[in-house]
Amino acid sequence: MSVRHRTIRGGRTRLRAAVPVLITMSLASLSGAQLVSADPPPTARTMTADQARASGTAVGVRRHAESAGEVLELQMPAAIVGTSAVGLPANERARRDAARFLGTARNGAIAIADGIGDPHAGISVTSADGSQAHTALSGVAGAAFAADGSWLAAVDAVGRLWRIEAHTGAPTQLAAGPYTGSVHFTRAGELLLVEAASSDSTFPSAVVRFNPATRRATVVDKEDGFVFSATELADGSTAVTAHVFGGGVAVRRVTDGSSDLLASLGSNAVDPSLSGDGSWIAYSAGGTVYLHDVGSGSTRGIGRGEMPRMAADGGSLLVLRDGRTALLATDGAELDRFAAAAVGWGSCGEGCRP
Repeated sequence: MSVRHRTIRGGRTRLRAAVPVLITMSLASLSGAQLVSADPPPTARTMTADQARASGTAVGVRRHAESAGEVLELQMPAAIVGTSAVGLPANERARRDAARFLGTARNGAIAIADGIGDPHAGISVTSADGSQAHTALSGVAGAAFAADGSWLAAVDAVGRLWRIEAHTGAPTQLAAGPYTGSVHFTRAGELLLVEAASSDSTFPSAVVRFNPATRRATVVDKEDGFVFSATELADGSTAVTAHVFGGGVAVRRVTDGSSDLLASLGSNAVDPSLSGDGSWIAYSAGGTVYLHDVGSGSTRGIGRGEMPRMAADGGSLLVLRDGRTALLATDGAELDRFAAAAVGWGSCGEGCRP
């Protein structure tokens, strides 16, 4: 069971889920030139912790110490929980609530997305002291914090890449894209992004390393299919998950231009999540969570659920179940259950407040 800590208050959000495959498909026919806009940059505003509480939109954060690491549970204000998913099936409402949690920084900051395609949506960053910054980004497809937590990279609804200052919310456009919602930093400080196809491309999508300082992108991998996500593994290689034309969902390890197949997951696999070394892959299909052992090539179902998120050590995973989040062991045993759906693995360590 988890160890509950005192609740932290701060933040503001009204967000919706970011599903990479939907973003990929919606951008596949657009060129970078088509996405360049003369619109002014998004507006930003800040609130102190007291102002957030007074407004009634503060988001609580509850810490849980688990054997595989820290789990953070977001306590969303009643006024906004579920409003972005009204009329949708229960499973989809749960997915959208859970996707509000975009990620954490080592300094205790937490990023929360408002929605996809909503012109009034945006992204909020809650700091450890309860203050928050909000940027009126036009639908957040994905985001990730830089290593020092001072800024985050975010992709909007039309695929543009932005730098968002964590404490002020000030936005700077880094690239027109189009990129999908898969946004990850490498240990070297570069961004791993999935570039959606343009009209003159022979590949539906490609994985690139983007240097935020020079704003230059280098191609890591191209797939004859739709790439869902790309993440850096412990050995520095890149794990690429894609739906291959004429086949199912494949996960490959790309190293210095060479590519090795880690797993074929089947055509109905969604939300694949890898352990830090790529030895375990969790995914869901038809409401069941599956766990694939890359070493043996075996796959087994471990119970009901959606949207699995593997712990870095591969020893446990978070899943959505009955509108809430459960922590499962690799054999499917339920280790803990949280009251909310908006739960994720934390990475703030000492930066978090108790």
